[in-house]
Amino acid sequence: MIKAVGAGMLRDRITVTRASEAPNGKGGKKKVIQTIADSLPASITVKRGGEVVQAQRLGAQTPYEIVIRYDEITASITSRDTITDGDGVVYSIDWVGSLDEGRKRWLLIEAKVGTVANR
Repeated sequence: MIKAVGAGMLRDRITVTRASEAPNGKGGKKKVIQTIADSLPASITVKRGGEVVQAQRLGAQTPYEIVIRYDEITASITSRDTITDGDGVVYSIDWVGSLDEGRKRWLLIEAKVGTVANR
């Protein structure tokens, strides 16, 4: 269960975007970035960091927890979407779920800074 969250804790503003493909008019496709939610109230907190090995190199990884209100729009957020905060920091989503014991009031997003290559 998410620790007590209230509207006063939602001090950050985030934008959720989704990459998709659309016809380019020449028989091919082009990448289109669609805004799912803009200026969404959120609480962004840093979790304890860790390390990750990529390409045989050890690097630091800092996970974040982003809490937002659950509604029809936010329920559609998936790990293929990207979040940008008010400072322009881009987060790639690792996991999305409601940990509010089925009440569907709050949505927890686990993310890390950066974008994923397939987006």
